[in-house]
Parts: sequence; C-alpha cells; structure tokens
Amino acid sequence: MSFKASTNHQLPSPTDSEQTLEQLRTDNIELRNEIEMRTQENSLLHEVISTVGSTLRLDEVLRHLVDTVVRATSCQIAFIYLYDKDKERLVLASTNEQYRHLVGKITMGVGEGIAGWVALHRKPVFLTDEALEDPRFCYFPELEEEKFQSIMTVPIITKTRHLIGVITVQAIAPHDFTEQHRLFISNTASLVASAIENAQLYENTQRKLSTLTTLSVLSQTISSGLYLDDMLRSLATLTVQLMEVDLCVIMLMDQARERDLESSRQSRRLTVRATSPNLNDRAQFHAIDIDRTTLERLRELNESNLAKDAGFAAPDMEHENEHTLERLNPLKDNQYRTLISAPLIAGTEQLGLINCYSNKTRRYSTDDQTLLTTVANQAAIAIKNSYLVNQLAQKNLVKGFFDDLMQGTNDTEDSLRQRAHFLGCDLTRPHAAVMVEITHVDARWDETTVAQKQARPERTRTGQLAVNNTDNSPSYSQGVSLQAAYKRMGGIVRRRIQDSYSGSIFYEHENLITCILPLTKDPSGTRLKTWLKDLANQMRNEYDIFLSIGIGNTCQYISDYRRGFAEANEALQMGQNLHEPRVNEGKRAPIVTHFNDLGVYRYLYKIAHMDDLRDVYQDQIAHIDNYDRRKNTDLLDTLETYLECAGNLTKTSEKLFVHRNTLIQRLERLQSLCDIDLQERSNWLTLQVAIKVYKLRSSGE
Repeated sequence: MSFKASTNHQLPSPTDSEQTLEQLRTDNIELRNEIEMRTQENSLLHEVISTVGSTLRLDEVLRHLVDTVVRATSCQIAFIYLYDKDKERLVLASTNEQYRHLVGKITMGVGEGIAGWVALHRKPVFLTDEALEDPRFCYFPELEEEKFQSIMTVPIITKTRHLIGVITVQAIAPHDFTEQHRLFISNTASLVASAIENAQLYENTQRKLSTLTTLSVLSQTISSGLYLDDMLRSLATLTVQLMEVDLCVIMLMDQARERDLESSRQSRRLTVRATSPNLNDRAQFHAIDIDRTTLERLRELNESNLAKDAGFAAPDMEHENEHTLERLNPLKDNQYRTLISAPLIAGTEQLGLINCYSNKTRRYSTDDQTLLTTVANQAAIAIKNSYLVNQLAQKNLVKGFFDDLMQGTNDTEDSLRQRAHFLGCDLTRPHAAVMVEITHVDARWDETTVAQKQARPERTRTGQLAVNNTDNSPSYSQGVSLQAAYKRMGGIVRRRIQDSYSGSIFYEHENLITCILPLTKDPSGTRLKTWLKDLANQMRNEYDIFLSIGIGNTCQYISDYRRGFAEANEALQMGQNLHEPRVNEGKRAPIVTHFNDLGVYRYLYKIAHMDDLRDVYQDQIAHIDNYDRRKNTDLLDTLETYLECAGNLTKTSEKLFVHRNTLIQRLERLQSLCDIDLQERSNWLTLQVAIKVYKLRSSGE
C-alpha cells in the first residue's frame, strides 16, 4: 500500500524539470521584451505628447513626429502629408532630411495613390512586401520609391472625423508591421491630430495678427511720401517680416530702356532696385530681359492669384508657373531653396517684380500668394505715383528752365549754366534752338486737304485736334488716342535726336517739342537742317506721321537763346503757312525750315498780319480763289507758278506737269477773271507779293 503510494507520488525526472525551467525562462524573456517594448512605446508616446504640449509651431511638431515614427517602426523613411482644404489636395509637409527639399512640392489629390486612398476612406493600409505592385500605388521619382518594399499608411483624423493628413512609413526590405507598430502609429496619429489642428489655428492666428500689424506699417510707408529708393528699401524690409522669408528682392523695369522703346516687340529689362537684408554686392544680381509673352504670363498669374474663386491649378500649369518665375530670378544661388514671386502691376502697366526667398524648404499656401500679390499691387500704385511725381517735377524743372531762357530771368548766367548742367546740357558750347511739331497722317489726308481748300477752317494749332467729323465736334476717344500717339512718337523723336546730338534737352507739351541741340561738331549748324530733314523723312516713312520743324540760328551766349527760340518759332509757323499742300498734291512732305530760309517771306508775313487793307490786287486774287473753290480748279496756283517762272510757258507747264495747250487755256481763263493785264511785266512782282500776302492772311483765318 505504501509502496504504491510512493510510486504514485514520485518526484519529476531531471529532464522534465529542465524543460519546465527553460519554458519559464523563455516566457520570462518574452515578457521582459514585451515590457521593454511597451516601455519604449510609452516613452515614445510620452515624447510625442511632450512635443505636442511644448510647442505650437507646426514645423517643429511635424519634424519631431517624423523622427519618432521612424525610430518606433524601425523603418527608413517617413512622410507626413497635410490636407489642404482650399486645394483639396494632400501636400507633403514633413519628411526625413534627405527629402526635405521636396516639402511643399509633392502633392496628390484625395483618392490618388495609397496616401490619397487612405485619406479618402479614413482607413489604414499595411503592405509588407512589393508595395509598388499595389494598384493604388502612385509613383513619384523624386522620392526614389523604387527602393522601398513595405509601406504603412494611416490617416490623421480628429474625433469628429475631419481629415488632417496622412502618415506614411516605408522600409527598404520587406517588413512585418506588428500589431504593436500598427497600434503605435494609430495612437500617434490620434494624439497629433488635435495638436496639428491647434498648431495650424495658432499659426493662422499669429500670421493674421502679424499681417495686420505689418500691413498697417506698410500702408503708412507707401503713403509716407518717401523717395522711391527709400520707399522700396522699407517695403522690402516689411515684406520680409510679413512673408517670414529670408530675403526680399524688388526689381523694376529699366526706365531708361522704357523711354527708348520704339517697338512693342523689343524686350524689356528688369533691374534690382532694393533688397532686404541689404546686399551691397549687386554683381551677383543679373539684369533680366523680359519679352511680351512672359509679361502676359505674369499678368495671368496676378489675376489668378487674386481671383476669389480660383481653384487649384493643374500640375502642368504649376510647372509652367515655376518655369516662368525661375526665368525671372535674378539670384542664381543655391543658398535659397524656395522662391515666391508676384508682379508689380499698376492698371495695365507692368512695373516690375517682387521676389521672396527662403533658406529652407517651405510650403507656400494660396493665402501666402494672395497676400504677396496684394502687397505687390499696393506697392505698384505707390511706385507709379512716385514715377508720376518725378516726371512732373522733372517736367516743371525743364519747363522753368526753358521759360527762363525764352523770356529772360533775373538768374545770373552762372546759375542758368548750373541748371542746364543738372539737366545734362553744357551751355558753354554752341547750341541751336529747334521746335518740332508732330501731326498724325492717316488715310483721310487727301480728304482733309480738299476740305481745307474748300472751306478754309481755322488751321489746327499746337495742342488742338484735327477733326474730320461731319458735325465738327471733337471726339474724346479720338483725343485720348491722339495724345497717346503724340507721347509715343515724341519719345521716338527725342531718342533719335539724343542719339545723334548727345546732351540735348527737351520740353514737350502735347504735340510740340521744344529742344536745344548742341553743335559741338558743327558750330555753324550747316549740317543740322539736312539731318533734321532726314529725321522727318524717316518718321514719315516708318510711322506715317508728319513733322514740321523750325530751326533758329546758333546760340553762343546765354542772351542769344531768347532770340534763338523766337527764330525757331517763327520758322516753324511760317514754314507751315508757306508750305500748305495743294489740292492736287498727294502725301504731304515734312516741313523743315531754318529761320534764314524765310527771306522776304518774313517781312511779307508781318505785313499780312499787321495790315488788313485790301487793294485791287488783293481783290483780284480773292476773286480767282473763290472761283477755284466753286469750280474745284487750280487757277491761283497756276498763276503763282507762271509768275515764278517769269512768264516762261515751257517752264511753267513742266513745273505744273500739264500740257502747254492746257496751260494756255488756264491763262486765258485767268485773264477772263482778272481785270489786271497778266501779260504786263510791271504787274508781275505786285501780283506775286499779293498772292503770298493773300495766302498768309488766309492761313490765319
């Protein structure tokens, strides 16, 4: 009995004890590893919580999150995409160091790629091997995704199921994502969802507060009346603060080149005018030639940025925008990784460009672009106003100088020379006073000539509109376009004169340009008239405009200029009166008249305007002219040519381009209209003078 009992309660064998002990050891190790893993997981979660609670800066939160996720999952890379509500796209917001330059540049739509699928369905995806073979996969060459085999992607959503973003981790080798890995990532995503949302709200609030403060200062700066360069420097400094960038560069169109433009097909040039921080070494900045197509592209960018309902641009459009802006980048420096830019546009005029650079990769939102565009538009208005003020001041300065030269002044000659030197003119050298009047010539020229010949309306003077309306009422739109044409053609005339006569100065009022031309290489001015004729013909042939030019005698001393301007003005006015086109003439030739060319006509002009008495000769000429108007004939011009040729029928017919018999018939008709014997030579001189006086009087009626 006892034996049996003893055999039933025998001690375990040594082999069984060893197995039990080994099992206990294994279980203990597993428990210890699990505890260690849990401890590490809790430590990492605590680290996430500490990071979330320690800062509201979104970039710091995301950077710590990437680092924590990589360490927790033993993967090589992590990407965090945030959801942009405005664009309805996922935008890469943070990643490891080697891909950080792509932050803000990689985007995908909701439903596009694995991350997009997760964002759309709010469900995680775990791919342990051959992730590229998944049909949902979307390949981005910049991310070198062909290196990775495994992918784990979880959504970042709030308690109310609002999408914040997506976390993606990738491993090079096939990777078994354990339940702990999945639980950790899910917990982490839940923890950071509210933190990211709060950080975004905080950043938006801080930015709006800073924006309002800076915009207030910006408004004061723009309206402060500072000189342009000072205003631009202040504007660049404030833009750096407003946009939170490392460098702001303001470029403006080269104004000297703008004034020299003769063709809209020519390229324009952007030059750097202000930077913040101030970069004294401007050699690193490149002037940029900008064509018309690029200017139009800039305008489209500006309009799309300001459109309230503008959606997200297509990827190819974004690429085109980046290419356009890169062409307009004056700073070829790898130090700056991100560029945001906005054109300076006032009305329809392209004034320049404002570029903002960041040392670090940065995501620029639609609000950022809209803010910079708004600043650029306000700045453009201030720049345009500054240009107008400078032009007005310059014009007033030039006008005052010309007025003093024309009318005399109490200033000393040294003072006038100093004022001239400031304007770029050396009055110690001989000059010529010249007046140029610009008149447009169009297809109605011949009709206008006939109408003037028939009706004799008041001759269009400087600044008045030549109107062909049937009711003789000027049109406002015609006036605006005409003044714009005067301005453009005046700029071309000034440029060409300046190219050949460097040191010339000009005062332009509507369609009349008053100028002083240096005669350094031609002290007597003998070649000036020929050159001005060539200029007038060039403008006639190239732009279909008509120039009337009056030239005064050489001015050696300050006191000569008053006389020189009076001579140029008289040459201009009399040249126009004496060269009025005839009915049978085609295109009117330019008129270039030197004061010394006037000869006897100068005295006749004074007689015609000082003495309004009429004698028998004037009556006869008026009778012939009235007949021409009624019958649409040209007898008065025939008589004038006949007298100029001293009664020589052959010369007269050749000059009038008519047959000899036709000339004889005209002379017979003239004699029938005239009581004065046209064959009597003693009447010829008196008739010649009478015709010229009559025409001079008629041109001023």
